[in-house]
Amino acid sequence: MKSTQELEHQIRESPTPQVLVGGDYTLPSLPIYLNSLLHRHGLTVQDVVVACNLDRSYGYQLFNGTRHPSRELLLRLALLLKLGEDEAQRLLKIAGRQPLYARNRRDAAVLYALTHGLTAEETDELLESLGEGALL
Repeated sequence: MKSTQELEHQIRESPTPQVLVGGDYTLPSLPIYLNSLLHRHGLTVQDVVVACNLDRSYGYQLFNGTRHPSRELLLRLALLLKLGEDEAQRLLKIAGRQPLYARNRRDAAVLYALTHGLTAEETDELLESLGEGALL
């Protein structure tokens, strides 16, 4: 699969719209995307299971596609992987979950955490201080 940057370059450089034909314009499945994030960040499913305090079988089911993660778990994973805002929003989109919305105080706190490099624990403390519940 081509990277987004490769696709953008190909679109800009193509003299015809024929470049738009093909399977490069679909979102990857959630398990494929989750596993690519783990690979890119040098983590294993077991690392995520431990860090997110998940039941082992549930964690593996999330990564093989037999279970669908909640939005809260995806946000916790985004914090664990230290994803930027754009990557976190892409993760939510691929999972079919609502994007973070800055006018929602809870979402705004998570956006703040993502952009300021807060850990999941620090984010939970921030959420609690605002009267919002922890992510998990």
